[in-house]
Formats: sequence, structure tokens, C-alpha cells
Amino acid sequence: VVHIDGYTATMGNCYRILGDLLGMQAQAAVLAQYCDNIYADTLSISNRIGSAKPSLLYIVGTTGLNVIAKSSYHAEIIDLLSNNVAVVSNPSSSGMGNTVTLEQIMLWNPSVIIFSTGSIYSTVGTNKDWATIDAIKNGKYYEAPYGPYNWMGFPPSVQRYLGMIWMAQLLYPDTAQYDVYSKVQEYFKLFYHCDITQAQYNTLVANSLGKQ
Repeated sequence: VVHIDGYTATMGNCYRILGDLLGMQAQAAVLAQYCDNIYADTLSISNRIGSAKPSLLYIVGTTGLNVIAKSSYHAEIIDLLSNNVAVVSNPSSSGMGNTVTLEQIMLWNPSVIIFSTGSIYSTVGTNKDWATIDAIKNGKYYEAPYGPYNWMGFPPSVQRYLGMIWMAQLLYPDTAQYDVYSKVQEYFKLFYHCDITQAQYNTLVANSLGKQ
């Protein structure tokens, strides 16, 4: 049994180790370089934005009361690209995050909210309690793309690089000046060995532009 820690900053090294173990160094090198490049580009965007990152909450689960806490394993790209306001005493390592109350979410009052697939994205806009939160009130809430897995994690694997690509341009379009579809195409060819059409891509990101 071999256990390899898979963090977004070191995913390229994971593929290099796998390549050595499986005798597939050439194939692994291509995937590793992709991961290194995407992470470096995302880190550069994060550094250029600096302290101007928006307050953000990433919500999972069907009740809207599970948050991915700051400094937790599942919050890596959230923490990298935003000011994650979900500060709790014991960040959970579970993909379902920490359970909080609506009152706590109101107190955090994030300016941006990202909902996972299967959460309450479609109903918060007409809920009078949620409507008091800045992100909902100002239409700055989004549903994370999904297909074939959640792009933000869960499982927290290499598809988080799709999340980095999408989230960086969502929050900082003037800085992340690239075509998301083209980058997603490249990812699907490398990791899933298939093409993705514009129509298929549009379906995956249908709710990722929010309710403005």
C-alpha cells in the first residue's frame, strides 16, 4: 500500500510519484506539468489581488448550513482565492464541512457565496432570511460547476484544478484573462481522455454565473 498526500500545491509531485511506481513516467510528466502550471497561474492571480479578495462562504449540503471552514483540507482553493469567512474553532476534515446556524452565516455576511451542487442555490433568492445577506441581496451567489465531479472538491482530487480555473475568473475577470472553456477542454482531454463540446460545457456551468 502506498499513501500519497494530495494537496493542490503539490499535485504535480503526486503524479510524478505515481509515474515512477507504475512505470509511466512520460504520461505522468504531462499531467504533473499541467498541475504545476495551473497552480502557479492561480497563485500568481491570488498574489496580484492580495488583500482585495472578497469575503466568501462555500456552502455544501441540502440545508445550506454546512460550510467549508477556513484552513480545512477541503478549503484549499477557497482560502487561496478569497477571504474565507468561515472561521470556526475546529475545522472539519470531512467533505460536509462544519454545521453552523443561519444566524452565524448572517453574522459573517459574506459578499460572495458559492453553493455546492444539491444545496439550496435555487431557493435562497426568494427566502426572506437569506435575502438579508449581502451576497444574496446583491446577486453574488453561484453554484459550483459539477461534472463528472464537483469542481471545488468532494472528492478533493485533481478536479479542484477546474475549480481554480473557474473561480479565479469568476472573482477576478480583469486579472484572470483567459478562456475558461479552452482550459476545461484541455483538462478533459488530459485527465478524462475525451472532448467536451461547447454545449456540454455550457450545461456544466449553467448556474455558475449567478442570478444577476
